Amino acid sequence: QSAGMAHGKGRPGAMAAVLAAVAAARASAGGMCTSTTDCSRYHMCIRGACQMVFRNHFDLDYCGQLDAECCSGDWPNITSCVLWYETSTHRICESNSVPPYYVAPYCPYGIGQGYCQPPTDGDSTDCDPFRDMVCPCNATDPSCESTTTGDVMVPAFQYFKFPLNPDPTDSSKPKHMYDDPALKNGNTFQVIGAHLNGVQIKGPAEANGYNVDTSLIPLGCGGHITPPVGTGPLYHYHKAADCQDITSPGSHGPLIGYASDGFAFYGFGDFQGTPVLDECHGHFGPVDEQGTVEYHYHVSAAYNLDGVAHKPYYMGCQGPSKGQCNSTVNEDYDAGANWCGEGCGFELCVQPGTDQEALAAYLSSFSDGVDWFNNFTVNEF
Repeated sequence: QSAGMAHGKGRPGAMAAVLAAVAAARASAGGMCTSTTDCSRYHMCIRGACQMVFRNHFDLDYCGQLDAECCSGDWPNITSCVLWYETSTHRICESNSVPPYYVAPYCPYGIGQGYCQPPTDGDSTDCDPFRDMVCPCNATDPSCESTTTGDVMVPAFQYFKFPLNPDPTDSSKPKHMYDDPALKNGNTFQVIGAHLNGVQIKGPAEANGYNVDTSLIPLGCGGHITPPVGTGPLYHYHKAADCQDITSPGSHGPLIGYASDGFAFYGFGDFQGTPVLDECHGHFGPVDEQGTVEYHYHVSAAYNLDGVAHKPYYMGCQGPSKGQCNSTVNEDYDAGANWCGEGCGFELCVQPGTDQEALAAYLSSFSDGVDWFNNFTVNEF
């Protein structure tokens, strides 16, 4: 018996190793965690669970069809590079994630603070993904690029693949805005599309799943750089890139990018004033002076407050919504946050003044498109 007890005393170290291995396995499979260090490669700890964030389908020094110097260099001596082209089935964007304007060194809550929340709300370093991290980042960290006044962005190759002719009659719609991301490499977490300048567009939440406005995150030109994780601080948008071409007074808002489902994002305004939008923040309507009708989304200049129904910045879901946006709410995305818009009060929304023949011509380019349209309630247009 004493031998058995002695044998038992020799096992704590081995048992600790086993438990650690089990914990790591659970973490890598999306299990519980307390910080990102508990998770396997390409994952981050978000609200206590490991989630895949990075998809590295290319070598880190790969730059696609862009010039090699587009994917190297140090801030501020980096240049915006973007290439758009089409195949028979897809619209492709290759970029280096650098916008065509100066982005200053950045700390979301000030020098010496963390990346989690305003210091007025508590410890700014106390959150799972960025626990104990302080801005500017530590230069010894391989993911860090910084100055004494903040983190600075790094160039990183990004490859987006959008459906060329998206079908609004797709029976799988609506979908959550994070479904089927068009970005096929790098940090795909919460990515909903790409701006024409090649910068990724993310949803309305920061990494923990809380709205960027209510989290008091400063967003110059609608964007900021990520905390120094993975390949390093990358620039992206959450809100309207209002320092870029985004409005055409008296006309339709200009094309500014594409959502992951292939439908286009347009800027502020429409031919008949304010866009009449569904819960996904899209509608059917003309997009040019020739009256070409498409289903498309509109960006907004919304600012959100606690306790008030959410107003989308780019989209509320992948549409058309058909009055079913609430069905896209998913506990795996932003802890079940509801990012749906108010809608127009009908299942499908058409911009007032839209030519009925042009709308019918667009719908007829899809199998049974007109019959599909007639199955839903529609606002007067």
